[in-house]
Amino acid sequence: MRILQVVVRFFPYVGGVENTVYHLATRFKARGHQVRVVCADEPAGSPAEVEGIPVVRLPWRFKVGNTNLAFGLWEALRAEKADVIHAHLPTAFFIDMAAAVSEVSGVPMVLTYNNDLVGDGIKGMLADVYNRHRLPKVFAASNRIVITNPLYPSQSPFLDPADPKLVYIPWGVDEKRFEPRPEPSGPMTVGFLSLLDEHHRYKGLEVLLKALAEVPDVRLRVGGSGRELEWYREQARPLGDRVEFLGFVEDLNAFYESCHVFALPSTDGRREGFGLVLLEAMACGRPVITTPIVGIASDIEPRGVGVLVPPNDPAALSSALRSLQDLPAMGRRARQLVEERYTWDRITDSYEQLFEKLLENP
Repeated sequence: MRILQVVVRFFPYVGGVENTVYHLATRFKARGHQVRVVCADEPAGSPAEVEGIPVVRLPWRFKVGNTNLAFGLWEALRAEKADVIHAHLPTAFFIDMAAAVSEVSGVPMVLTYNNDLVGDGIKGMLADVYNRHRLPKVFAASNRIVITNPLYPSQSPFLDPADPKLVYIPWGVDEKRFEPRPEPSGPMTVGFLSLLDEHHRYKGLEVLLKALAEVPDVRLRVGGSGRELEWYREQARPLGDRVEFLGFVEDLNAFYESCHVFALPSTDGRREGFGLVLLEAMACGRPVITTPIVGIASDIEPRGVGVLVPPNDPAALSSALRSLQDLPAMGRRARQLVEERYTWDRITDSYEQLFEKLLENP
């Protein structure tokens, strides 16, 4: 099977969607499928081949929102020979070109709908115009629409829960890379990991900092860098040395090992597509605290691997931090849940079956 992955950026760029495409692509190749990736050249000068996977990296000069406007995208996609096109939202332009090529060439397209395209100010206005005028055309051209969060169709104004094109496939985690880690000594330490820029405020770090003010015996380690790092440092100043900003984290296993529990108090159900870092932490044997809008929310409390709190509720978050008990047992259950449902091999199985069925019956 020839699979064309169309994504705005690709490895070595770091991000949830980019991570998803990387793991799917490498596993499809290992199974004997032909995989190619078309993306923007960010970071500039990135390799034209990643683990034997050809990558067409297109030049670009500027972005609209978080989308690179790449030159020659239409021509690059038309030149590819594929059996299935796999495109990814929430970045526009790339999915529009993929949809157009799908219609012209007759190659079926699968759209993975991670979350709505939204924004503030002018970006929000542009997103609204796009969602009203362009997104329906992309939906019409898509043979299947994969949602990574089973609750998302009821949260998004653009998805119809009854649409027969919808298929639920979550994100996954590399359980061989992220392994159970021994619990650290010392006072309770909470981990948080995200890009620290205006596009990721919905990850809830500001809420977590407010909650921490009510639990003086808890420490926080923040991984990630971005344009708003100094702003977050200023917000954390009243907490003193209880908050440590680590910048970009290269050794993720060591980061999760340094924490007793991981928190992702996401605040916006339309922007939070899944919450991949939760799976990484759970694979390392860490309980989690998060909100009901993340992709694995329905498994958190029933499986005893963490606590759910309402979005934008520092008081509930601080109460949850105080209520946690028997963290090692919760961590073991978290690891077991990952192995049962969320490995990348299992997720690749689901996509492979979807693509094969689509080729048999578009």
